Amino acid sequence: MAVTLKDIALKAGVTTATVSMVINNKPNISETTKKRVLAIARELNYYPNVIARGLATKRNNAIGVVVPNIASGFIMRIMEGIKNTLRNANYTVILFDTIGQGITEYNLFQKVVYEGRVDGVIVITASSSDAELELFKKEKMPCILVAKHSAILDSIYVNNRGGSYTAVKYLIDKGHRNIGVVTVNRKNLNIEERLDGYRDALVEKSIPFRSELVYEATSDSMTDGAHLANKIINARQSGDNVPTAIFSPAGDMTAIGMIKEFKKRGLKIPEDIAVVGYDDVPAAEVVEPALTTVRQPKLEMGDLAINLIIDKVEKGDKTIESREFAAKFIIRESA
Repeated sequence: MAVTLKDIALKAGVTTATVSMVINNKPNISETTKKRVLAIARELNYYPNVIARGLATKRNNAIGVVVPNIASGFIMRIMEGIKNTLRNANYTVILFDTIGQGITEYNLFQKVVYEGRVDGVIVITASSSDAELELFKKEKMPCILVAKHSAILDSIYVNNRGGSYTAVKYLIDKGHRNIGVVTVNRKNLNIEERLDGYRDALVEKSIPFRSELVYEATSDSMTDGAHLANKIINARQSGDNVPTAIFSPAGDMTAIGMIKEFKKRGLKIPEDIAVVGYDDVPAAEVVEPALTTVRQPKLEMGDLAINLIIDKVEKGDKTIESREFAAKFIIRESA
């Protein structure tokens, strides 16, 4: 629920009128009172509701894009698709992210809705719950969710389970039975769906799921990949039952880090150990050997997202639509 002037007034021990005067920068308020009210407003994540001021009827010709981490290669490619399409539309993009702000994604959602700077919003996340996303529906803010299916909002997403199933089935058909899987951020629905696809392929071939073949990365990075590769190599040297192939739903950068470290430690890829990534980042083609991976159609997702949100804004369409993209398996040299 949105924070009101009354909420701030109660906590600050002043009247609602006083809070209103402070928020609107009116004179005749003591500096002490002003500082206290503003501090409490920040603490409660209050955003002036310009909609309530009657500004909502004016078109801003701006679309908000909410992301948890703009540095993500996945998000950057979706943004590229959005910007390519926007060149032919009379809209600008305002980017909102949580980096360096010390706020949660939900706080960011509040900021987007109650500041009233945008006509609609594209949210690129797989970790926010429907309960958090409900804010956009409640406040009648047109919203497209990218990277996750939702029952309450328009959504654009990839069939992660199917993409993973195809990748792991390929490895099994190549003769692999001990297939390691790299996960990251298990709160991310996409990662869980990819893990489900991994399990599906094992079950189909009557291969037992083994928890010791699940490796946890802290992020999709080459550093994490190198660390996990060393862990696997050390286990091989100890005579443990280790994977002959690795599938990295965590992402391509982790897989690339593993390839580099395996090579550094004297392993041949794919002869000694095969590696498959997920996403198809540009580096996947240039690493040696080139990375076999699962491609997500990021540019197409961005293009569709911006077209849909502009359509929602201009036509006021309340119908909830879901668009699923198929993942594409890209065979290169690492598996």
